[in-house]
Amino acid sequence: MSDNVTQNDQNPLPHSDFDRRLREAKAKLPGAGREAKGGDDGRDVGRAGMAAGFRIAVELLAAIVVGAGIGWGLDQWLGTRPWLLILFFILGAVAGLMNVYRTGMELDRAAKAKRVAEQAERNRGGR
Repeated sequence: MSDNVTQNDQNPLPHSDFDRRLREAKAKLPGAGREAKGGDDGRDVGRAGMAAGFRIAVELLAAIVVGAGIGWGLDQWLGTRPWLLILFFILGAVAGLMNVYRTGMELDRAAKAKRVAEQAERNRGGR
């Protein structure tokens, strides 16, 4: 080892000090403590929408890639280039679109159930 080793390299700080400094840094961030207050400023809705969008995109892309991969593999094995690749690419795209439709319907049902539950909660609280 060289002589340029710092004190922190030789004696690292304990984990508890790191945890304390991490909590202090998080407290300085904008919106810190929002989770503890239970406030919903619309960001959770945006995050849920982004998560749903990523889920849909990944499902569509995965179905297309898997379909094209199967077609390519069969083309290599059977020597039918490029016909099975094209066929399975189309089948993968159709399967991906069906998954997107099912996911959309599932998300819609969940959103409707949440709205109904919130409306029932508001009605109970107003009596």
